[in-house]
Amino acid sequence: MLMLEALKDMRPDGLRCAHNLADWYANNQVRYRDYIHGAGTFPATVSFIGQPSPVSCNWLMAFGSMAMAAAGTAFSEDIYAYSAEKMINYLRTLQIFDPYNKTHYGAIREMTQLTPWCYVRDALSAAWAFIEYYRLSGKEEYLERAKLWADWFYRHGCDENGLPLWGVEFAPSMGGTPVMHNNLLGNFHGGSLNFFYQLYKATGDDKYIGGRFVDFAEFYLANVQQNNGFFVTIDKHTQQTVDDPQKSLHRTNDDFSSLGLLAAYRVTGERKYLDGIAKFINGCFDAQQDNGSFEPTVAGIPVLLNIMLEAEGVLGPWPDVWLNGARRALEFMFSRQHKGDVVPALRGGLDEYGDGNLSTRSSGYALIVLLKLFAGEERFLTAME
Repeated sequence: MLMLEALKDMRPDGLRCAHNLADWYANNQVRYRDYIHGAGTFPATVSFIGQPSPVSCNWLMAFGSMAMAAAGTAFSEDIYAYSAEKMINYLRTLQIFDPYNKTHYGAIREMTQLTPWCYVRDALSAAWAFIEYYRLSGKEEYLERAKLWADWFYRHGCDENGLPLWGVEFAPSMGGTPVMHNNLLGNFHGGSLNFFYQLYKATGDDKYIGGRFVDFAEFYLANVQQNNGFFVTIDKHTQQTVDDPQKSLHRTNDDFSSLGLLAAYRVTGERKYLDGIAKFINGCFDAQQDNGSFEPTVAGIPVLLNIMLEAEGVLGPWPDVWLNGARRALEFMFSRQHKGDVVPALRGGLDEYGDGNLSTRSSGYALIVLLKLFAGEERFLTAME
């Protein structure tokens, strides 16, 4: 049985969860006023007492814009589409076009217009959102922005061997810059492959899926994915696993590395990338708990369901045990949606770790994937041909 058919009875609960998530975004977004410097942003987290964190990072804005654009169509709600537009409007202000900083022309700052650094994978997600907004709006500006970022990435976002950097400083930081682990290849960089695949599809320029794309895909699959299916952080020079500075933040939430492998398969036709995807999915279900969860965070649930949807045509149909596991995972995710009975700012968001605090990370992924499952909104987080 195909995945959509197997889960179709969950559609009412899935759409209800999605609608609540979209409302959470809209209700917590900084209102658009031309005198508010953070207009269009939203908190990365909201504490259990309703205290919002400072402004989101660029990648949270990116996936939030995709999620709300999908919600605007699925629910025919102008406020959701407007919300997505304002997220993009803020995101575009983070791109560097400073005539006194030509070295980093086209780069994208991490959080605000004053942040003098970025994590490269985060900035890639922001550029990915520009591609998607170009497709939505038809405005060539956004495709050009994505191309300019890719040009910067090739010049300054990689090391001497063509492997992506962990982070880049644009200028000295008075407040102190986070440690840039540029001797390491993070277990999140595989998601980069899908950005370049999407840029190729949007431009028709095969330079984005040329030798550098294939070389990185081969290196990542051979060195970063482990026998248990999961991706790890490695030392670039020794290819040995290291203690992950992010404490296994990306496990079942592989930050779309498996989606990147699907993009690599689309480009090369090589079966080994499909085998890597199957190994990842199998690893996730081997780790599934009796309550339907895979780990304390729920962020990995929509990520796993997304690759199952995307890869089903070349690897499916999935065994019943996996489909039943997907059902139990969704039920667990639904149980983490906050009712907001006491603190209205929490209503509709996902309690990511079960500690009462909300995270935009899991909320954005969940909204995109729920609408793929139950509303036919298939435009985002895809590696279709």
